[in-house]
Amino acid sequence: MRTILTGLALAVAITGGAARAQVIDDPQANVVDALVVSAKLPGPAWWRVSDGDTTIYVLGVPSALPKGMAWDRSVLERRLDGASVLLTPPVWQAGLTDIPAMLRLRGSLKDDGAWAGRAPTLAARTQRAWTAVDPKNAGEWRKWKPAFVALQLNNKANGEAQLKVSEPDRTIGDLALKRRVKSRPAAVHKAMPMLKALVREHSEEAGLTCLSETLDATEAGPAPIRAAADAWAKGRVKDALAGPRSAERCELLMPGVADLKRQLVDDEVQALTDLLKTPGHAVAYFPLRALVAENGVLDKLRARGITVRTPAEG
Repeated sequence: MRTILTGLALAVAITGGAARAQVIDDPQANVVDALVVSAKLPGPAWWRVSDGDTTIYVLGVPSALPKGMAWDRSVLERRLDGASVLLTPPVWQAGLTDIPAMLRLRGSLKDDGAWAGRAPTLAARTQRAWTAVDPKNAGEWRKWKPAFVALQLNNKANGEAQLKVSEPDRTIGDLALKRRVKSRPAAVHKAMPMLKALVREHSEEAGLTCLSETLDATEAGPAPIRAAADAWAKGRVKDALAGPRSAERCELLMPGVADLKRQLVDDEVQALTDLLKTPGHAVAYFPLRALVAENGVLDKLRARGITVRTPAEG
């Protein structure tokens, strides 16, 4: 799941600390212009990674789609036919034995609401936004620390706007299953070590900044996200990348998350490189920005001398 980092990074305890400017280490801030081109074929944009006897068709995907949004799947269906595998983004896993620890972590997110007095303007914005998406529980946010308020508010706003974070992943997986193409993630990581590390290192200031970022996106409404999703569906890569990044910026406020994002890119690069050893063709999908960023997946593959063709080439 691409969005697992948001849940993991925000579902942690926020410790007190002196207020300070939050510098965001954003490894995907810049993109490679040569890779950001509109698609020649119908539907979303595809890149091709190849060597002498193997071709991997790579689809860049957004973090969510509006419920029921139509997009042309004909190219995806054609490329899944006869594919050796569907390579998906890395996953973070937690087992049944981790449930007690996760519940304790959630409990540590409880708060006395004192932060609202220290940030009255932010608290007023939070009250308005929360009431708009959950009027029956308008004061519920005061029970939680700022970062968890941000996570819940983002989820509620997505639900209100009918944005599905499970798409287009679910549709891609279903189409692969129908064609008997096996899916496998680029890598598998254990979730709890990351969670436990984050619990010890977070500041209240990071949580407040994250909440402010989330409120900016919530107050803007779903129109920018819908516009970016529509651009993605039509293969307009530059416009698809112009969508809001508040959830990603929240992640990046958390210590160590920028390095984790770099690790995920390395996971995907290695998985694609290994897959090139299997003759024939395969299909992969990864987050769009991670694909086309400077030092992103495709940039690193090109640095290894691997051929990468853009959506403009069909």
